[in-house]
Amino acid sequence: MDLPRRHASIKPKTSQMSMEDISGYIMDMPDDVLSRIQFSVPWQYSPDEGDYKDADGFSTKQSLLSKEDSKTTRDVLQIECWDRFHQNPQINTSVWGKIGRLTGMDFGVSSDIWEIQQVIEEIELDPRNRLYNFWPKFVGRSFVEGELFLVFTVHPDGFVEVDFIDPAALSAGGDENTGIIFHPNKPTMPLFYIVSSNSTVKELIPSIFIARYPDLVGIVSDNNDFKQYSKFLKKDNKRVYDVFNGYQRFVISWDRGFLTKRAISYLRTIIQWCNHYETLKKYEIDYKKSAGSYVWAFTIENPRDFKLWLTLPDEEKRKTGIMAKKTPGSSLVLPPGMKVEAVGPKLPSIREEDTDIMHMVSSGLNEPEDVTTGVSSGTFASVKASRGPWSDRISDELAYFKRFLQFDFWGSIFFLRSNIGKMEATFSTQVAVGFKNQKPIFKKIKRKPEMLLEFSFPASEVTDFDSRAKGLLGVKHGPVSETLGIPQSEVAKKLGIGNYGKLRLKKAEEDEKYPELIYAMDAESLQEKTEAEPGNKKTGTSQKKKETPK
Repeated sequence: MDLPRRHASIKPKTSQMSMEDISGYIMDMPDDVLSRIQFSVPWQYSPDEGDYKDADGFSTKQSLLSKEDSKTTRDVLQIECWDRFHQNPQINTSVWGKIGRLTGMDFGVSSDIWEIQQVIEEIELDPRNRLYNFWPKFVGRSFVEGELFLVFTVHPDGFVEVDFIDPAALSAGGDENTGIIFHPNKPTMPLFYIVSSNSTVKELIPSIFIARYPDLVGIVSDNNDFKQYSKFLKKDNKRVYDVFNGYQRFVISWDRGFLTKRAISYLRTIIQWCNHYETLKKYEIDYKKSAGSYVWAFTIENPRDFKLWLTLPDEEKRKTGIMAKKTPGSSLVLPPGMKVEAVGPKLPSIREEDTDIMHMVSSGLNEPEDVTTGVSSGTFASVKASRGPWSDRISDELAYFKRFLQFDFWGSIFFLRSNIGKMEATFSTQVAVGFKNQKPIFKKIKRKPEMLLEFSFPASEVTDFDSRAKGLLGVKHGPVSETLGIPQSEVAKKLGIGNYGKLRLKKAEEDEKYPELIYAMDAESLQEKTEAEPGNKKTGTSQKKKETPK
C-alpha cells in the first residue's frame, strides 16, 4: 500500500499499519518531523541489582508530634523517643555521653562506717541485683523515657532485691490514666502503681510512701481504681512483714517531671527537628545521586541514516551500540556520521544547608554542636568557651542524680532493712556543733545511714585540674584548707575525689600492709632547691683567701 506524504501535524494510525508500512512511513518522513522525534532508553540496570529508592519511593517515618496530633499520648512519645535513641546518631551520642558522665569510670557509693559499707556492697554486688551493670542502663532509660521506676522486694533476711518496671507497663487506670493512684491532696505523691502487661492488669504495688506511712492506705480506700484492682495486691503472712501491713514489694521513682504526675523525656523537643534533618539528608542523597548520574547522548548527523536505524526491528536495534548495555571501561565502535557523549545534569552545589536545623537539635540536647556531631566548625576559642556552660549543665545533672541516689534509693533501702530488724536505723557520729574559747565543741548525735554516704562521680577531662590544684592546695600561698579552715574532704571534692573517707581508710590499709616509703627530702625542701638560683662554684684560691690567718 502506497502511503501519501503526510504533513508534520498529521499522526499516523499505527493500529492499522504493518511494520513494512511503518518503515515506509519513516523513510518518507519529512526532516522537520524527524527533528522532533525524541525517545528514552530505560535504566540499564535491573531494579533488583540495588536497593536504592529515589525520593518518591522513599519510606520516611513521619513524626507523630505535630499540631494536629491532639490525642498524642505519653506512651507514643516515649516509644518515639526510644526509637530515636536507637536510630538517630545525634541523640544516641548525647544520651550515651550523659550516661558516662553520671555512671562511668570512678562512679561509686561508699561510707567510712563499716556496717553501712557492708550493706552497700551486698546490694550492689549480689547477682540478683548487679547494680554495677544496671546503673548505666537505669540512668539511660530515665533520659530516654523521662522517668524511672524501680521495685524493691524485701526478703526476710533483709536483702532488698531491685527490679526495673517499664514505664509502658503503667498504662491502665489510675489518676488521669497514668497507671498510678496518687494522694488526693498531694498530686505528686504516688501511693499505688497499677502494673499491666498487654492491657491486662497483673499487680497492684504500693509505693515506698506506703511503707513509710502505712496509714495512707486508708486515704485511697474509697478510690474507684483501688477498689477495682485491690485484688491484685500481694501480701505475705510472715511476721517480719507485719510492720509493712504484709506488703513486701514497693516502688520508688526518679521524678524528673515538673510537678506533673508523669514525665516525658526532654528528647520530645527535638523529635520534629530530627525528622526534618533526616528528610533533608535523604533529599541530599537523591541530589548527589542525580548530580553523579549521566546519560549517553547519540547524535546521527545524516537524517537518512537515522531513518534507516528507526526502521530496524527491536531485536536488530538491541544489537547496535546505541541500545547495548554500557559499562565503564568498555569500548564502543561508532559508524561515520554518529557521535556519542555522556551528558550529566548541571545542578548548583549545595553545602551546609542543614546548619540551622542542626542548631535546633543541639540546642534541645543541651550540648555544643561539635560534641553532638563530632565535627567542629568554629575556632578553638569558641569551642573552649562553649565547654563552661555545658560542664555546668552536666554538674547540675550530677547533683540531681546524687539526691535521688542518697535519699530516694539508698534511703529507702536502709529504711526497709532497719524496719525488719536487719540494720540500725541510725548511727552515732561525733560532730562539731560549735566553738568555745576558740576550741571546737564535739557532740555525739544519731544520723540516718543515707546521711553518712559519700559519692564519687566521673571527672571530666574538660576540668583544668592543674590550675585547680594550684589554687586549692597552694603554690605561692598556703593550702585553702589551712587558710580558710575548711574540711579537706571538701577540697578533695573540688578536685574530683568524692569518696574521701573511704580513701583515707584505704590509705591506712596500705600503710599497714606495705613498707614505708623513704623520701630523699621532703616536698618543701625540694621546692626550695628547685626554685632557688644556682650558686657559683668556689675555687680553692678564694677559699684560701677567706681563711682566718694564724
